[in-house]
Amino acid sequence: MAQGSKQFLILDDEESIRQSIAAFMEDEGYNVFQAETSEDALEIVKNNHIDQALVDIRLPGVDGNTFMVEAAKINPGMTFVVHTGSADYIPPAAVRALGVTSASVLIKPALDLTTLVSALNKQDEIP
Repeated sequence: MAQGSKQFLILDDEESIRQSIAAFMEDEGYNVFQAETSEDALEIVKNNHIDQALVDIRLPGVDGNTFMVEAAKINPGMTFVVHTGSADYIPPAAVRALGVTSASVLIKPALDLTTLVSALNKQDEIP
């Protein structure tokens, strides 16, 4: 299902993962931004109205949890899905307060990217 002109950010330090997900999301109708670090991603959020983000947790420098909290301060309506290699990841309280639940955590590699779109759609349904 095409999402029109939604602004989507991929924050992951692995270029091959970013490229693969970006190609899929563009095919789904999203306008895609990519960042390798939280610092770069925060600059994108400051300069663009990002609707949704896919966030890796373990990153060089600022981690994904901190990015989500800081990005939500800049753009309170932004929603997040976590994409992590940590099978035991549990969103901390500050991230749960942003609407991130276990249903919005995908374990790398997400082999079926339609699960990403489903998780994003569920995030959009949260009041």
